[in-house]
Amino acid sequence: MHLICVGLSHQTASVALREKLAMNEAAAAQTLRELKALYPNAEMTLLSTCNRTELYVARPLHGHPRIDSVLSYFADSRNLPADELATAAYHHDNEKAIRHLFRVSSGLDSMVLGENQIIGQVRAAYELAKQEQAVGKVLHKVFQSALATGKRVRTQTLLGAGRRSVSSVAVDFARHLYYRFDDKTVLVIGAGKMTDLTLAQFMALKPEKLIVCNRTIERALPLAAKYGGEARPFEQLDEALIEADVVITSTGATEPIVTAERFKPLIKKRRFRPLFVIDMAVPRDFSEAVGELANVYLYNMDDLQRALADDHAARSEQISAAEAILEPIVMECYTAVQQNDFADLIRKLRDQLHEIGQAESGRTVNKLRGADPSMLQPIIEEHTHRVVNKILHRPISELGRGRSDAAAMYATALRRLFELDDEEDMDQPERTEPR
Repeated sequence: MHLICVGLSHQTASVALREKLAMNEAAAAQTLRELKALYPNAEMTLLSTCNRTELYVARPLHGHPRIDSVLSYFADSRNLPADELATAAYHHDNEKAIRHLFRVSSGLDSMVLGENQIIGQVRAAYELAKQEQAVGKVLHKVFQSALATGKRVRTQTLLGAGRRSVSSVAVDFARHLYYRFDDKTVLVIGAGKMTDLTLAQFMALKPEKLIVCNRTIERALPLAAKYGGEARPFEQLDEALIEADVVITSTGATEPIVTAERFKPLIKKRRFRPLFVIDMAVPRDFSEAVGELANVYLYNMDDLQRALADDHAARSEQISAAEAILEPIVMECYTAVQQNDFADLIRKLRDQLHEIGQAESGRTVNKLRGADPSMLQPIIEEHTHRVVNKILHRPISELGRGRSDAAAMYATALRRLFELDDEEDMDQPERTEPR
């Protein structure tokens, strides 16, 4: 089987592009269904987070989809310019695809080095692919190994220790704007894990007031109670924006929930006070145009990534320790995949040859019944001739219509497998021309 990974991430694409390709669970499930309908012989798993969208595929060596087919599908289905997507996308094959997945699940490829959330996201992607019956034994093996390896890296290295987080960087940004917070109001939009983590950092600054605003008030209430804040329904978002000095937002909305047109009428009501916004959503919750308005300081995931870049360089020792764990497991996993594939191939070949043999045996047995003894030898010879021809028919046909380079490769394999070279050629070392 041939393994490929096609995708883009925070390392290759801006948040403006990533948000166009980002998918929630329902969209990811629909994508898997569509791709499986197009390529029923391939195994697939789709990983889509705020920082990456990647498709992992296991398919026969000469099967589909190919890399360009995957990129074309994403460009068409998400209304993206093909050249823009191709420029930001990357792809990996075979052991490189496995190595990339292992790095992702271990937190080595994350914006926040060693962060824990990604391993849960990899597990969720794998579970969704199982639910959609999109994985077979190849990707079962690869993803189970990736999850186990990610856990091992976290327990056997210090990769996650002492790391800076997106939340801590957000607090650092806010401190550059405000020198005190005891007179500030913090507004949280969304009630997911990311907003909870970031809010925990901000509450250490002891703001005067906290407002939690969510589409479903039932989810806002526990988060507000946890930090001593006030929960408000989404219909009161404008009023909350008027009160706020700091906004933390991370919802699952597919379109911006705060546009420049929506925010402009609020500026005068806010008395032109500065507003600090940390938008961790992908797709973004605040449109880019809001950040261009006076006294609005808007930061998104790209800004946080730039601030975290130095953290990777400073932690080379932990990265090396994690990579030392990964490498032998990557090769072990890839070898196991190929060996299992080879065993399946041999089994299918045996089954196919037995079917040919049984069909011809039945035909020959019928002819032998009551046959004149003088015809036994010709019947047996005919049987052998028919079996050999049926076995060789498909391979010879493929050799005859293949490209010259493929035909040469097949010919070399046949000579090696069936010892078809002359004994003289096989025994003699290759001679070189005199200089």
